[in-house]
Amino acid sequence: MAVASPAGGLDAPSRRIVFDAQMLALGPGGRSIDTSRFERGDVIEPGRYRLDLLLNSRWRGVEEVELRRQPGRESAVFCYDRGLLERAGIDLEKSARGQDRSSARDPLPEGLHCDPLERYVPGARVKLDIAEQSVYVSVPSYYLSLDSSKTYVDPASWDSGISAALLNYNSNLHVRENHGRSATSGYAGMNAGFNFGRARLRHNGTATWSRRMGSHYQRSATYVQTDLPAWRAQLLLGENSTSSEFFDAVSFRGVQLSSDDRMLPDSLRYYAPVVRGTASTNARVSVYQRGYLIYETTVAPGAFALDELQTASYGGDLEVRVTEASGEVRSFIVPFATTVQLLRPGTTRYSLTAGRLNDPSLERRPNMLQGVYQRGLGNDVTAYAGGAFTGSYMSGLMGAALNTPVGGFSGDVTLARTEVPGGDRLSGSSYRLAYSKNLPNTGTNFSLLAYRYSTGGYLGLRDAAFMQDRVERGEPLESFSRLRNRLDANISQQLGNGGNLYLNGSSQRYWSGGGRAVNFSVGYSNQWRDVSYSISAQRLRSHYEGFSSGDKRGETSTLFSLNLSILLGGAGRGSPTLSSYLTRDSNSGTQLTSGVSGMLGKRGEASYSLSASHDRDSRQTSKSASLDYRLPQVELGSSLSQGPGYRQLSLKAAGGLVAHSGGITAAQTLGETIGLVHAPNARGAGAGYSGSRVDRHGYAVIPNLLPYQLNSVDLDPNGMADEIELRSSSRNVAPTAGAVVRLDYPTRVARPLLVDSRMPSGEPLPFAAEVLDAHSGQPVGAVGQGSRLVLRVEQDRGSVRVRWGNEPQQQCLVDYALGPRETTPPVLQLACRPASAADRERTL
Repeated sequence: MAVASPAGGLDAPSRRIVFDAQMLALGPGGRSIDTSRFERGDVIEPGRYRLDLLLNSRWRGVEEVELRRQPGRESAVFCYDRGLLERAGIDLEKSARGQDRSSARDPLPEGLHCDPLERYVPGARVKLDIAEQSVYVSVPSYYLSLDSSKTYVDPASWDSGISAALLNYNSNLHVRENHGRSATSGYAGMNAGFNFGRARLRHNGTATWSRRMGSHYQRSATYVQTDLPAWRAQLLLGENSTSSEFFDAVSFRGVQLSSDDRMLPDSLRYYAPVVRGTASTNARVSVYQRGYLIYETTVAPGAFALDELQTASYGGDLEVRVTEASGEVRSFIVPFATTVQLLRPGTTRYSLTAGRLNDPSLERRPNMLQGVYQRGLGNDVTAYAGGAFTGSYMSGLMGAALNTPVGGFSGDVTLARTEVPGGDRLSGSSYRLAYSKNLPNTGTNFSLLAYRYSTGGYLGLRDAAFMQDRVERGEPLESFSRLRNRLDANISQQLGNGGNLYLNGSSQRYWSGGGRAVNFSVGYSNQWRDVSYSISAQRLRSHYEGFSSGDKRGETSTLFSLNLSILLGGAGRGSPTLSSYLTRDSNSGTQLTSGVSGMLGKRGEASYSLSASHDRDSRQTSKSASLDYRLPQVELGSSLSQGPGYRQLSLKAAGGLVAHSGGITAAQTLGETIGLVHAPNARGAGAGYSGSRVDRHGYAVIPNLLPYQLNSVDLDPNGMADEIELRSSSRNVAPTAGAVVRLDYPTRVARPLLVDSRMPSGEPLPFAAEVLDAHSGQPVGAVGQGSRLVLRVEQDRGSVRVRWGNEPQQQCLVDYALGPRETTPPVLQLACRPASAADRERTL
């Protein structure tokens, strides 16, 4: 039986719990244990601690926290200042005002304070957990700041990582035999890098090899990049490519400064309208999108503006319900349709690139300057402008994006002037209009509907550079095709249980008699129980879009396909899938392909496929098989194909390597930002959700972390040796982009041990008696039922003390000597001998 003292908040003194020891007086003689050590919580000593700070169970970073002794308190208490609370995500202005007069608080003065946090923040509570090195702060959501979203972390807690070298590789080997003649070729794609502090050196390239052509290496990008947290931007120096959002994407060698939305809170990263309204009382405001509650808060009487909504990125009108204190409910609709260009009011996005064009097919590579600036001007309007320049080319862009009740629109106009070698000049303009709209009531989604029209003299930066380069080589200006108009459409229709219908397409027309290029597809898909089926049609009319004086007649093809897949054996991971594909191509005829595919292994680490194809027109059949295996350190694959007159074997290997101060660790393919786990002796433990496992050196790689956001990385002890104990199995981190962050998990080597023992008198040992290491005095286990000791010991030979009180007769020693694991019995039978005075002194 346990009796607790009067309850208090998390800031209140620890509850004193009194146990009735007679309830544990088990066995002959009614012996009981000393329970006084359980009657109060751990006493926390004053000092400065580095603790994980969690606000409403969300990690906010690692803080240097001061704990001080206060009168009447056994343990030191949490002390704070304005900076710490604001970094955590508490709005101190709201806290001082309160939700009404009764909840108003005194403003928090400057300096360090150790009073209960509730004095300055209504409803606030604090809990310290020194064992987990954490401080938990609980605050009503009304007093959270805009930056207190789920994954946002204050820049002061971003981790730039360690110095490390990185390598991603993707290699393939092909051996083909065609009518008795063989050919062998290979490919290797490599992304290499080195991190030092906040600097990221990166190099991307590809190597190809064949017996006939020899070897060739092509560099695609080499640059150094670092983040600028104060500007919420990335600075890059070297070779890379520009974005294609507003201007043509071009390769450059130079410097680039661009904003990085990933550094913003979730509530500012994606567009959503500000919800404005008026409340007559302390009202509850609820916001729904497509019938789902996405946000709710309480507002004071008067006008309100909700600017921290986090909505679905593809839009859908918002229904706002205002519930007054009297129960009266008013509702209204806020239109919400999004385009890529829409930004939150007051937020900006920009990019500036200066350098030299770096396309390998250009003989003449002019200096260039390109920049774009976007700003959210209001609830429904975002404006943007930009320009691109070389010594003989200039263009300017102006446009806007609008959020309207009928959808999201964006439109812009670009003016360009190109100097043609020989003295001629081309001037023109290009107009673009884009539309998007999600209609949840009908299930219709216009994710992209865009039209561009360009006059005959208009050229983008890349096309202008190619035209100037070719004219200087002697080609006539009239030989180059120029885009006249382009229409893009991407429409989908949900039919409920009736499946999904989609239409994708584009149409392009060129000046100079270039004709039209058309590409569109329409399809339908659905699923019934374990059967999935789809039908689609695709029509292509090819046309060479670059500049060439060659043949431009093009060709047209139409493709129809019918697909059927049946999951065999239920929805389990290892269940194979039987698939059939019937295709009809206007150029190549009709083909039927059937096969089976699936996964093998406990974690689905292996995948396989077997298939056969039959061409109805040629009456020929081909066969293929593949097997892929995904290891924690590498992904391996092989495939074999055979058909009329040919055979082909392909092998592949893909993965990553991380070189660090502890050695070289192999991993699966690396993402932009990674984690390096270090858990000594924890070989076999699972790391994160990627399938990575700790290697024999105690390292593992988490190949993908989210930059500038909270990442929780857990270790799974399944697979570790039994004698390894994780002191901590979870770590939180907020890495910067491209970082290699080290995540340390302390471990303890302690062999599990079961011992049946009795007191010197032959009586059972008291249940729940503590067991200490006889030398260090550290707890190593306890007495369980039936006088069985459940222990974890670090040495193969030693003694443990069983203690159920402070008197000499309430202690005894168990000596043990362990042999190899395979020869040690599962339960040892050992005596508990009386403890001598010298023995007792060693552990007191």
